[in-house]
Amino acid sequence: LEDYLENGQSSQTVRTEPKISVIASPYTGIAGDIRKAPDEGFASGVIGDGAFVELTGPDIVAPADGTVSFVFDTRHALGFKTIDGISLLLHVGIDTVALKGEGFDVRVKEGELVKKGDLLMRVDLNYIRQHAPSLASPIVCTELDEDSQVRLLRSGPVKAGDDLLQIQIGK
Repeated sequence: LEDYLENGQSSQTVRTEPKISVIASPYTGIAGDIRKAPDEGFASGVIGDGAFVELTGPDIVAPADGTVSFVFDTRHALGFKTIDGISLLLHVGIDTVALKGEGFDVRVKEGELVKKGDLLMRVDLNYIRQHAPSLASPIVCTELDEDSQVRLLRSGPVKAGDDLLQIQIGK
């Protein structure tokens, strides 16, 4: 009580409920745990936690309402920030940076506000299949703190727009 009267605050720690966000799959295909991605950088978690989807459909859509943070010059990946503040990397295929933009038709620009399900990119699946090692496409949470948890909601067949990840921020 003395702390409160002197400082206008309680000396007790205020507990807040963890914030939970659901991220939809930006891809149609076969979903799996990021730890099983066919790329060591993604599978090791060094880039972040998340999932990957082996593409079977050409459309890449917004996984939530948010903003396109950046578009790689080689158009093989996008940065995305949800309205909840979760930073994501949407990376199409494995080692696709080497394609130098061939096979990728990006439909958005950096800073653009989008709604969940809006078309971000269309890819030429046949071209990527022929010129890249894999169509496995990671979706990675890149800036979570150590108290955050990522849970895969679905593995196996998934359609773009289906719930894929649950993100819990805080304990």
